[in-house]
Amino acid sequence: MPYDAEKDKEIDKREIEIDGTKYVISLKSYDGAEAKVAISLASGRFPVKRLTPKHLVAIANSIADWAAK
Repeated sequence: MPYDAEKDKEIDKREIEIDGTKYVISLKSYDGAEAKVAISLASGRFPVKRLTPKHLVAIANSIADWAAK
């Protein structure tokens, strides 16, 4: 099945700064499926693959309310 941009919905989006680096955290759902969290650098285009525990905790704290969505 080819990708369809019309089915890709961004539900929520946050931007946080940790040690001078800005991250964009977004909650996305494709074709009504369960929403997933995407993390990327604000200056980048691709998802972040490795984060320190400090970064993960800061991100988790900033999106804790998404668990209820």
